[in-house]
Amino acid sequence: MLRMDREAVEKSLDYVFTDETWLRQALTHPSVDQKRSTNLNYERLEYLGDAVLELVVSRELFTRYPKADEGVLTKMRSAIVSRANLASLCEALGWGECMDMSPQLEKSGGRKALSILANTFESVIGAVMMDSNYNAARKVSLKLLASSLDNAQNLISINHKGELLEKLQAINGMGPKYAVELVDDSKPAGPFRARVMWNDKELGCAEGQSKHKAEMAAAAKALELKLFEA
Repeated sequence: MLRMDREAVEKSLDYVFTDETWLRQALTHPSVDQKRSTNLNYERLEYLGDAVLELVVSRELFTRYPKADEGVLTKMRSAIVSRANLASLCEALGWGECMDMSPQLEKSGGRKALSILANTFESVIGAVMMDSNYNAARKVSLKLLASSLDNAQNLISINHKGELLEKLQAINGMGPKYAVELVDDSKPAGPFRARVMWNDKELGCAEGQSKHKAEMAAAAKALELKLFEA
């Protein structure tokens, strides 16, 4: 990993590592260490970061929503620390491009893989914890998850696109593609028709009053038809 990459990650965290070995480990995929002989990959830090995020988010939601019951709090937490949400945040931060991974994995799209991006997010939080302490990891976590926490109540609504993405990537690492068009060209404001494609196959088609709603409806249809399981 180049020094400029390390500094970019630290800037996004608003945190400077005392021992940069922790950050290097957090950004090293197991494919680099095939025999797992050194444990200098992100797996152990991912385990730690996962636990830190669960605690940080649990406490923050508990404080923010004093009237929410256990079921609602659990759903909000699950949405915030979901693989899809953490992967999206990690990709937006550009950390996937800083990862050290095998050439084979990189060629197969490893830098965009949902599971790898989510694991990387967790491992970086674990690295902050090991380099400093829980309070530092909590501060960084709250900074990175600020938007998710502010929109926690909206996140618990069913995210069909995120669910479909996770299911398809678990099969072959490839995510779906959406094609959106106007139902009526004379009405540019909508409604829209969306088709979701994967592996050269149409999985679902649906309409919605906005492009986003049409895509979400198409993803819901794909989950209902389950053509990807055929």
